[in-house]
Amino acid sequence: GSKYGVRQTRGKFGLGAKMALIWSKKSTGVPIKITTAHMKKPGTIGSHISNCVLDIDIYKNAPKIIEHTKKINNEKWVGTMFEVLIAGNWTTYKARIVQYLQQLAIITPYVQLELTYQ
Repeated sequence: GSKYGVRQTRGKFGLGAKMALIWSKKSTGVPIKITTAHMKKPGTIGSHISNCVLDIDIYKNAPKIIEHTKKINNEKWVGTMFEVLIAGNWTTYKARIVQYLQQLAIITPYVQLELTYQ
């Protein structure tokens, strides 16, 4: 099995992307989507936006790239967007999830967080 369990504590610099991927895989089986565009050097917007769909084999602890595309960055957008679908008991865990996002917003004020409940 995977060496990663379902309990996660936030690292010093990470936002828990790998744990979110594993939790999503275990609860829904749906891969994650990442969209990213970076500055080449300060003040210079990257020319492309990368879109990736990633999955993980939790038994081999091996990543699987399902899709990786690039498009021209006409919008001059910079950042990283991380989309993950996780199943769980919203009634029971809502307060903990909201508290985690509030704490995350305080320590990373430059991040734009959005939670969609379906």
